[in-house]
Amino acid sequence: AGVSTQSTGKGKQSMQTRLVAPVFSSLNTHDTFILITPSTLYQFNGSAASVLKKSKGTEICKSITLAKQFKCAAERPIVLDQNRGSYMTKQFYKLLNLKNENDTVSDKIVEDEEYERQKNSENLTYILGDDLKTFDLVEDLSGRKIKRARLSDSDIYCFDFGPEVYVWIGKNADRNARKNAMIAGRAIWDSKQRPSWGVFLRVAGGLETALFREKFKDWPDVNALNVLTVKNPCAPLKDKITFIELAPCDATEMRKPLPEKPPGLVLEMTDVGRGDGLPTDLSQDIFGHDVETTGVEIWRITDTSYQEYPVERYGEFYSGESFIVRWAYRVMQGGKKQDHDTGRDRVAYFFWQGLDCSIKEKGKSAFLTVRVDTERAPQVQLSQAQEPPAFRQIFKGSMVTLDGKITDSIADCSRRLFMYGGEIEKEGCLMEMPEISTDCLRSRGSFVLQKDEDKLFVWHGCKSRAHTVAGAFAAAHRLSERLGIKPTIIEVQEGAEGEEFWSLFPRGKEDYTSLLRDEKMYTKSLRLFHLFEEQKEFRFKELEYKCRAPGLAAPYPFLQDELYSAEQPTLFLLDAIFTVYVWVGWWPTLAPDGEVLQHTGSAKTSFIERYKLALQTAVAYTDLDEAKEKPDMVVVRAGSEPPEFRALFPWWDEWEGVPTDQPGPTPLPDELKKFLQTEYTLQELQMRPVPLGCDPLRLEQYLSVSEFSAMFSMTKKEFLNLQPWKQKKLKMQYGLF
Repeated sequence: AGVSTQSTGKGKQSMQTRLVAPVFSSLNTHDTFILITPSTLYQFNGSAASVLKKSKGTEICKSITLAKQFKCAAERPIVLDQNRGSYMTKQFYKLLNLKNENDTVSDKIVEDEEYERQKNSENLTYILGDDLKTFDLVEDLSGRKIKRARLSDSDIYCFDFGPEVYVWIGKNADRNARKNAMIAGRAIWDSKQRPSWGVFLRVAGGLETALFREKFKDWPDVNALNVLTVKNPCAPLKDKITFIELAPCDATEMRKPLPEKPPGLVLEMTDVGRGDGLPTDLSQDIFGHDVETTGVEIWRITDTSYQEYPVERYGEFYSGESFIVRWAYRVMQGGKKQDHDTGRDRVAYFFWQGLDCSIKEKGKSAFLTVRVDTERAPQVQLSQAQEPPAFRQIFKGSMVTLDGKITDSIADCSRRLFMYGGEIEKEGCLMEMPEISTDCLRSRGSFVLQKDEDKLFVWHGCKSRAHTVAGAFAAAHRLSERLGIKPTIIEVQEGAEGEEFWSLFPRGKEDYTSLLRDEKMYTKSLRLFHLFEEQKEFRFKELEYKCRAPGLAAPYPFLQDELYSAEQPTLFLLDAIFTVYVWVGWWPTLAPDGEVLQHTGSAKTSFIERYKLALQTAVAYTDLDEAKEKPDMVVVRAGSEPPEFRALFPWWDEWEGVPTDQPGPTPLPDELKKFLQTEYTLQELQMRPVPLGCDPLRLEQYLSVSEFSAMFSMTKKEFLNLQPWKQKKLKMQYGLF
């Protein structure tokens, strides 16, 4: 995970898909390449790549996204064509370490058949011997591209494809043989010099990755693309065209609750749960196991390398820094012996990235984790404030994230404001706010305010739940230990703070979004849905809060980054219990490198259609609310969110490049009414932008029957029967094109 890989499709009869060096010089104009990162998937089509190669690239990308192979979290690939220079293409080249912008993609031709013969001749196939300790070479399965049928599900094989070595374990392989397979496979890997970007992987029968399957002639792909057939290929073109009208999301499906327990962290095919294992649940045929931490090491990423982090600062992270955390742990069986070893020491590497880290710094942390990890252990990428419970439990409730870059000592600053996060005390974390301001306070949360070395105020919002109150108080005690001081800890309730508390705020007590006068009970967690179009369907994906706990309401489970970091423009539905919001993104005008972005009219029309579907989805979702009084429905737009919306997130920042002149909050029913209007005057249709919901390519159809007849001297049906060029000429006379 975190190592960039590429695949290239070669060959006419049976294309080769191979791992190549993730550098710019690997590209050529005749092939298709796939670049995999932890969060993004790219497909780069060379200018001379054949349709077959492009299709194969699409097929592999689909397999990767559907099964989340290579720990890639991308939902869909970013497809780049060499002939179409774009901002994303430039970013792709940067990831491949292009240093000279004048360099061009190689046009060197390598004959596909020659390439295929060469690569196949290098293939080596081994089978685990009778001693269950070493692999024996199978000569008749080496030096060629073999068939799946030649393999037995009762055996274990090691495939050496040069930079790729796989240990494939058949479904019916002996249990004792499985234990030694990876050790024997490591000997094959170490038998020759491999590139740093190579992979050594364990592959379980039935769970093969796309890159593995492509090495065989006939390996079935359960995620293969469906083939669309046309019954009458000789029919006129107009008979083949089918217009698909998108429908709103299924609100009934959206209303289904998430599982009470979030998915646990899976390492080496073992679910470590929240970091302490899984309980036995015989009703679900789950035999539990315990997990205990046996050691922790941390390194801080520097400008050029990494350095050991002082033990006394373990659990102390900074928003402008990146860290590597080595977690040593042990899995101990409980209830019933597992299918794989238990009780042995294991290791995992986390590379933690602060919210204020640059893209370059984040990339460096991923690269250096590979260098630090000499044990070839699992590697997990983490973003600040989105850590899984298993990571937070390493620090037993003493984790703290501070704003900015690292300082000589946490005690260098005498006044700070922290927000408490976490639903279980041993997963608690104090997060420093960017400033000491009343704007940072949240009525559903608890905060710790440091006053020099003598006092810590623990402020509880009026709607703060009991588990949050208790967790914040315990975190304040741990903070005093980290600071090396013994301050007086004072708990204060919202509305009864006193002058000393407010005197610590540079601007004193100011108005903020408070729930003091709100009599409603906040006993539920917020829910957030991403709404998008995919494969000709309007779909939703619910965002999951990783640290949710059974029976405990999470007051602030989501970050502003989850809205603003999505590809824009986009749409989200936020269920804030008593209000359902539809959040509308923005049209970026500049790329990060300053390049001016152009947006086509068809793209804007498509987004308006999705916006309409989002509004309809919100109405259906709200109608299913079981409360006696239905929630309000409000539309908010990026850059113009009202204070009450911003207060639903732990903190809120102003983002550069986001327009601030968008309309303010609008009642959702009022917005939806605009789509129901079917007739406009000529003057209204000549305005730019066109009225909301109008198709800019069919503006004339929104005229009343009488006005249309007076203007064009024909009916709307007669107009549609005209040749397209005649329609265009008539519309241009009235500015309707």
